Amino acid sequence: MNGTIILIGMPGCGKTTLARASAASLGLPWYDCDALIEEKAGMSISEVFATWGESAFRTMETAALIALCKRERCVIATGGGCVTREENYPILHESGRVLWLLRDIDKLPAEGRPISLKRDISAIYAEREPLYRRFADACIDNNGTIEETIQRIQNAII
Repeated sequence: MNGTIILIGMPGCGKTTLARASAASLGLPWYDCDALIEEKAGMSISEVFATWGESAFRTMETAALIALCKRERCVIATGGGCVTREENYPILHESGRVLWLLRDIDKLPAEGRPISLKRDISAIYAEREPLYRRFADACIDNNGTIEETIQRIQNAII
């Protein structure tokens, strides 16, 4: 492992916010997989889904994960569905410690999230929960304050 922290979890669970905040507290750079996809595609994630569909998005997501996971000692916020592609498992695990951010379903926003707008969030969670569990090296509760969650992240990487 190269000292990288990789955050996985449901859309809206706080991956980007906590990547930024925990990286700042640890003095590390941080990267967002969805932001890299948007930069490469020249459009928003919603537009990528509408233009090319989910399958093309997932291919772009894997390419972005490969690029980001080459970086050492950083914090990476993945997309919520990265666990739906088996080929992402070794990419993530060869690169760092994978932390699953757990947030109560009723606290997950759907707006601006293509998959969450199309399907019931509970159904998405039921489908992905075993995948998050399998991908994760540790589970981090994110139902409290940002500071509490950052402390849990730091405890999980010691």
